[in-house]
Amino acid sequence: MPLAVDVLRRAGFGSQVARLIEYPRRSPDAAILVAEGPGHSVVGVACTAAFAMTGWIGAVGVAPEARRAGLGTALTEAAVRWLRARGSQSVLLYATEAGRPVYERLGFVAEERAVAWRGVAGAAPPLDLQRLADIDRGKIRGLDFGATGERRDAVLDAIHPLAGVGAPGGVHGLAGYAIASPWGAGTAIAADAPEVGVALMAAATSGPAAGTLIVPDGNLAATDALHAWRFVRLNDALRMRLGKPVAWRPERQFGLFNLFWG
Repeated sequence: MPLAVDVLRRAGFGSQVARLIEYPRRSPDAAILVAEGPGHSVVGVACTAAFAMTGWIGAVGVAPEARRAGLGTALTEAAVRWLRARGSQSVLLYATEAGRPVYERLGFVAEERAVAWRGVAGAAPPLDLQRLADIDRGKIRGLDFGATGERRDAVLDAIHPLAGVGAPGGVHGLAGYAIASPWGAGTAIAADAPEVGVALMAAATSGPAAGTLIVPDGNLAATDALHAWRFVRLNDALRMRLGKPVAWRPERQFGLFNLFWG
């Protein structure tokens, strides 16, 4: 792990990357793949997370001294094989501009951008919220599937304690949820209606310290709220897919856990 974290930091993933890859390190439904260099060193890393029929690749990085040797392609191919062996018919990832050509050569197609924003929320639609409890996990899974088109039970069930709030109602018993991630800075937020999603965004970033929200560009209600609250745009990445389309609903996603598994 220390060697993998060092490579990812030097590849530009920042100081918090060790937290991000704690999930694939611990989960039986995920993996950290490494490329060995001289003397059993680590010169490349790729992480995976499998969710039934879908799977994600994230945190793909190559040490600066080992670049331009095809390692990024080899690591991505290895991650795809790992996910295919576990039944993933659709492989997803968020690509930087530097990584996009590698993924396109492997057959990935572009879908939509997600943008990371940081700030403190202002006014939002009034909404009665309740703290989430373990008894709500089934409702969360149903709402999450409607928004993402994925059975992300593996990652949702790994969150202990369940830190977040929900809006009662809807066909699943929850009209929306906001869950803090133990593995990164983002808060996962899904909602059936724009006013619910915006209210949950406000609850997640009400201050006093600035919070981070990662939002698909296709969610216009979320983007309008972030502009109105004067959030600062940090960075963005392009969602790409290899395999069958996924019936996701970006207009129902008001926050992503991270730019690793969405």
